Amino acid sequence: MLGALSSFFLTPKVIKLCQVFGWVDQPSKRKIHSRPIARAGGIAMFISFWLIIIIMYLADSQSLTFVQEKIWGIDKNLLGVFVGASILFFSGLWDDIKGLKPGVKIIFQIFGGLALVLFGIKIHWFANPLGGLNIELGWWTYLFVPLWIVLIVNVVNWLDGADGLATGVGFIATLVLAFLSLAPYINQTSTAILALVLAGALLGFLIFNFNPAKIFMGDSGSQFLGFMLATFAIVSGGKLFTAALVLGLPILDAFWVIARRILNKKTPWTADRMHLHHRFLDAGFSQRQTVLVMYAISAIFGMIALTTKTAGKLQAMFGLILLMVAIATFLFSMKFIRSKKDAR
Repeated sequence: MLGALSSFFLTPKVIKLCQVFGWVDQPSKRKIHSRPIARAGGIAMFISFWLIIIIMYLADSQSLTFVQEKIWGIDKNLLGVFVGASILFFSGLWDDIKGLKPGVKIIFQIFGGLALVLFGIKIHWFANPLGGLNIELGWWTYLFVPLWIVLIVNVVNWLDGADGLATGVGFIATLVLAFLSLAPYINQTSTAILALVLAGALLGFLIFNFNPAKIFMGDSGSQFLGFMLATFAIVSGGKLFTAALVLGLPILDAFWVIARRILNKKTPWTADRMHLHHRFLDAGFSQRQTVLVMYAISAIFGMIALTTKTAGKLQAMFGLILLMVAIATFLFSMKFIRSKKDAR
């Protein structure tokens, strides 16, 4: 609740700040908005989240304890999250204001992932979906964690293409990860607190980001949000299958878009209008209809993730792939029918 209130009152200030300094997203053929819109909404999200966390930590540091080891009197893991989140936020903010090349952004994303590992946040093992012994990662965690951060950060960044889409899906994902952290067999209250505070900050921001949007989260917001979601999935124990299910549709969409761009001899980060939400819009859906459908899918698979174990989540992932194929076929058919009508 505090995160929501903080974000709700801070976001209008950020909108005015963006307008004063010209930090606005201009309309273009690739984009779907028709007027300049403030684009550095990540400022409100980042400040709201960390302001509440710092207040809570000063009031009761035990409630946000991940490990016993401390650096400068601060929980080592929590400090690592702050360092990594700051790297992603400030590099994203620089991209919102001045622009950064895709390769440079990826380097900062890798640094953010390495910060987590260096501060002790690692993936030690995966649950074996076929049963039997867990799959130990060992030193591979130093490679896997940064790659996981890069993947989720860019998934959220690409998802942020329709008013309120990334914010709403992120809100659902943080709630699911919070509830999972509170489950008796996991019992990670500190992770749940972080997730719930972020969910509040997203909710307060969504009021201004939902269609018609008054502000976009920008790269400062999408990188920060993607980093935090990726971190929640690994801190104090792996919840990767759960995060992958909630974000399954945009993850599959990201892999499909990358593959298509490579097959067309383009770089994977070439901007276009071929993401799933663009296909919904091209098929005749409104922005609100598009985001509500994707909210519903994320929520449904989030519930599945909360109520099944690893093997069940793996089965649900196969189901999600089939759903993705069905949606793509439906949208292609709708676009074809619509183009035929327009041609008459």
